[in-house]
Amino acid sequence: MRNRFFVSCFLLCASVLITTRAVGQNAVGAASSNQGRIGLNFIRPDVSGPGNYDFKTNGVWLAGQLGDMGVRWTRLAFSWVLIQPTKDEFDWSAYDRIVDACEARHIQILATLGGHFDKPPVPAWAGKTLAEVVTNHPEYLEKFVRAWVSRYKDRIHYWEILNEPSGQHFDLTLHAYVEGILKPSYRIIKSEDPKAKVLPCAYNELPGGKSDAVGPRGREAFWDLARGYYDIGNLHEYADWNIFRTQPVATEEEKTLREYRAMMEKHGEGTKPFWVTEIGWWGTGSLSNKYEVYRQDPETGVTFQADYSGKEILENPVVLREDALRAQWMKDLIPRVWLIPGCQKIFFWSAMDEFEGGFNAKTEYGENAPRSDLWGFIAGDRTWRKSAVTLQEILKQ
Repeated sequence: MRNRFFVSCFLLCASVLITTRAVGQNAVGAASSNQGRIGLNFIRPDVSGPGNYDFKTNGVWLAGQLGDMGVRWTRLAFSWVLIQPTKDEFDWSAYDRIVDACEARHIQILATLGGHFDKPPVPAWAGKTLAEVVTNHPEYLEKFVRAWVSRYKDRIHYWEILNEPSGQHFDLTLHAYVEGILKPSYRIIKSEDPKAKVLPCAYNELPGGKSDAVGPRGREAFWDLARGYYDIGNLHEYADWNIFRTQPVATEEEKTLREYRAMMEKHGEGTKPFWVTEIGWWGTGSLSNKYEVYRQDPETGVTFQADYSGKEILENPVVLREDALRAQWMKDLIPRVWLIPGCQKIFFWSAMDEFEGGFNAKTEYGENAPRSDLWGFIAGDRTWRKSAVTLQEILKQ
């Protein structure tokens, strides 16, 4: 009788434990459903760019902030210019620290080839332009890609081949991009890690050099040229660029993403998923071209001054208004994009404000001052904006 009693108690406890674990697993799954689909772009490491200082000095700290926010995906640009300053020298130190920090916080990385807007666009020893490298010394780039993938293949499994060549590599043709960069990179990545997934650059940012037609018709050639040499489609989307947006709805974004999906299906690529590796709200953009635009602000009536201290910039009513609108816009965007067939992930731009030389509350930033970009979910003074709190809430859903 006693044995039967103990057996019954054991079975009851086991049942409770199994049920508790199942409920816990379901709760974790429910809480993290958005975590597996929403990413946040890391700071740009561009040489001479406003984000480079913070990338190198605050990158590990920023990875920790992303972890606290609940971010489980980030897009990280690996600058060839920074990593290989001379033909025989590789410096992975800044990247090793950030990759380690992301791994510690369970953040997966989409690794992008090249800095976003490096100046110069390629290492000086390799040539003047990427087009020149591909034409004269393709082995230089291929050696870098192999070293890059070999170093991180055990921890990174998603690779994007260039960011926005249309805006960085002006003389690169579509044909040169696909044949000289995308295909060799794809072969190298698959040889190092057959299970890895490759993304081309964003479709709407494909290069259109002198011998290519520029615009949608010119990009049409991509589908046949690149077929079989990428696994996931790619798009960038910023609606109403340079225009203040007073309605925080994502109608235009949804339309653009659906059009891209229809294009994939039209060209026989409907079985592939696609990622939106950059999507953002214009109003929190760069100060470098905002002075004139801000003076046209229809909402606040604020006269935007030519010179502000760093603190005054972050507290400006226009900046605060735009961030509050972004927070509302994200809530409208998320349910829309998940209804689009094949839309697997989106990556918001961007993790943190970029101030050239680092943020300084007392320093004046004006039209002739160091460049700064106010895209960040985290402000330059390291405080979370309202949109960061909203993102944290969304990631729990």
